[in-house]
Amino acid sequence: MLIISGGIALTLLAALLTVFQPKFLQEADLLVYDLMVAGRAVPPKSAVPVIVGVDEESLAAFGQWPWPRYRLAALVERLQKLGAQVVAIDILMPEPDRSSPEIVQAERQRDLVDGGAGLSLQRQDSNSQRLATVLEQGPTVLGYYLDFLQPTTQGLQQDIPVALHGMAVVTSAHSTDSWPTPLGAIRSLPQLTEAAGAEGFTNALADMDGTLRRVPLLLAPQKQVRPSLALASLLLYSTERKLRLITDSGEAFIKWGQRSIPVDAAGNMMLDYRSEQPAYYSARAILNDEVAAGSLQGKIVLIGAWAKGLQDMHLSSSGKWLNGLEVHATVIDNILSGSFIFRPDWARGVEFFIVLMSGVFCTLILSRSGFAMSLLTLIAVASVCYVGASQLLVRQGLHLSPLMPILTLVLIVSVIGLLKYAIEAHKLLIRTQELVDAQDEIIVSMSVLAEIRDKETGGHIRRTQRYVEILARQLATTAKYAYLTASDIELLAKSAPLHDIGKIGIPDSILQKPGKLTEDEYKVMQRHTLIGAGALTKIVTGTKHPDAQNFLDYAREMTISHHERWDGKGYPQGLIGSTIPLAGRLMALADVYDALISKRVYKKEYTHAEVCNFIIQQSGMQFDPDIVAAFIARNEDFLKIAQQYADAV
Repeated sequence: MLIISGGIALTLLAALLTVFQPKFLQEADLLVYDLMVAGRAVPPKSAVPVIVGVDEESLAAFGQWPWPRYRLAALVERLQKLGAQVVAIDILMPEPDRSSPEIVQAERQRDLVDGGAGLSLQRQDSNSQRLATVLEQGPTVLGYYLDFLQPTTQGLQQDIPVALHGMAVVTSAHSTDSWPTPLGAIRSLPQLTEAAGAEGFTNALADMDGTLRRVPLLLAPQKQVRPSLALASLLLYSTERKLRLITDSGEAFIKWGQRSIPVDAAGNMMLDYRSEQPAYYSARAILNDEVAAGSLQGKIVLIGAWAKGLQDMHLSSSGKWLNGLEVHATVIDNILSGSFIFRPDWARGVEFFIVLMSGVFCTLILSRSGFAMSLLTLIAVASVCYVGASQLLVRQGLHLSPLMPILTLVLIVSVIGLLKYAIEAHKLLIRTQELVDAQDEIIVSMSVLAEIRDKETGGHIRRTQRYVEILARQLATTAKYAYLTASDIELLAKSAPLHDIGKIGIPDSILQKPGKLTEDEYKVMQRHTLIGAGALTKIVTGTKHPDAQNFLDYAREMTISHHERWDGKGYPQGLIGSTIPLAGRLMALADVYDALISKRVYKKEYTHAEVCNFIIQQSGMQFDPDIVAAFIARNEDFLKIAQQYADAV
């Protein structure tokens, strides 16, 4: 139930992020789009758009930029003679051409003689007039720029271009409300705009990552709908100049004759970039008559700067930098070939639904199968989402993002997988602890078998176990015994209950004798250390588990050596000093302390102070001095243990 609840919660979170995407997810979405759209790139499908660029060769042959407008006039005139049906100029010319002889002379007169009083440069600009004359001779389009940041000095009302002759745009109520509103416009000189057949804006706004993926086809300065340079060129190219902006079932598109051009709510068309640039000619080749007659017959020719440092450059979704002329050519090619990429308004709703379905499906699979099966399911479903979205984009031009469905699957598999691991780890921990507890109970039970036959009680087992643990922990704080780990201390404490297990092999007549043992009886009693060690040795030999072997090794050492003395006068082996195993040295002190401080029917108990004095006196004789020092440091804890687990007599 916890897994299903967690999966549903994560699914709802992912669904919420699908609708209200933070910036990093939007950027990731754009990256995924770029990866998918790369499979759609093909050469231009239409041969109509042609680019003529003022490149390095042109500048080397005819001089620096900007060119005198009589040279632009010569370029346009030659293009018209070569058969160009429409010439579109992506060059802003808002000021008079200061290379005109009249302008040069007038400026000299203004600056050196008259101080500029009453001077009108525009009417005396013969270079601009020459270009205007050429523009009138054939269908031409001039580019202009709409400013969305600040108004122009003249105000937007005076800057709005006149609509193309015969152009009509039919819009429904409020269909342009979400379009950006320009504050001003930068246009060419009136004598040029009046001579041209049309004007078109050149604006292109990149996405948040700096990549140009869409451009506006229509904008509405002062509520008057105007076309882009590319669309204006197409309208001038065609006899069909009626446009209808239609919104239907969450889809928006521009109806132009038999063509339906998909756009978003802001009037933008997504760019279907081509793998190759359209036909290109250097302006130098045109001006030097190096292009065959009729080569541009029926073409839309786009003129602009092409040389490095002069270009209007844009980053495409393929990662290539494209000239603004190539962007215009892409728009023209897309519209004429009917090759579009579109993302309708309902796309987000479909993605939302897929996120919910994939999240629920993944949660159900995870709740009923292991991690391996869940991972395979993740890979399969994620692959279906990505491949399906890619094929829709490549084959149909429909853009549905697979990002959030895939992220939903990854999120759920990762989090729920960790949750399942945590649950299983907790269960394993509980089972392990239960097993450890059961082992401890068995150990204590084995000890009790021996203790039942003795006059001592189960309290003795618990007390000596705690005493050994306290002493071992105190020793571990010293440099000499710093090698003692938490695991070592735990094993030493667990070994303590088995220290007298060998008493089970001692006859009752000796074990339960109320009086003092004879010498022979005492020798029999001493054998309990060997009996217990022998039994544990057999167990150690039979087990293969490392932890069990470590534990039983400590228990065997403690069993056989806990009656050894530091001065070598103990039994059964008479070991001396540090040759006595640490486990035996620890139990030697713990066993004596408990025997002295505990009350028995056959003896009185000693006070804690008396026991402490005795142990201190026996330091270096019966007991290891290091262990005695540890006892002195923690003797108050010994007293608390003795009181807490005292026997009822």
